[in-house]
Amino acid sequence: MTRPRGMPERKTFHVSCTDGQWAEAKRRAAAAGMRTSPWLVERALEADLSIFDARPEPQRLALSPNQQEWILGDVELMTNSLEQLFNGKAIEEMGRQVALVRDAKVREMIDGGRFDELFLAFGKLFGPERAERLLAKVVAERHEAGSVEVTVGGPKKRS
Repeated sequence: MTRPRGMPERKTFHVSCTDGQWAEAKRRAAAAGMRTSPWLVERALEADLSIFDARPEPQRLALSPNQQEWILGDVELMTNSLEQLFNGKAIEEMGRQVALVRDAKVREMIDGGRFDELFLAFGKLFGPERAERLLAKVVAERHEAGSVEVTVGGPKKRS
């Protein structure tokens, strides 16, 4: 579609505003006896733009050499600290500590007769078919017995 000769060229713009702002713009345009779009254009053309002349200079997007060196030093410090923390010996020590806490918790549950809870925990970790065998095994080890009978919500299982 072409523009008729003699008509000024027009451009279409979209205004983004809330429903409340649009209702207020329509109300003010009607009070001025104008349609909303021409009223908004008139307001925009009459707006005081001098506030944009006194804007502060934008912040630099690039870091100064001193800032770059400072950040590099911090990154090197963090990587050195992590290397020391996560060497092979530290990871082995963490594994031993986790095993110690796990064994203490298992012993506590066995001594308290909380077999159902322990069975459910083993079931989540290893599956229900292995959970019964593991439960019987840890109970036997705890009581230093050759075999034990463990009842978990059903028939007795021998290990």
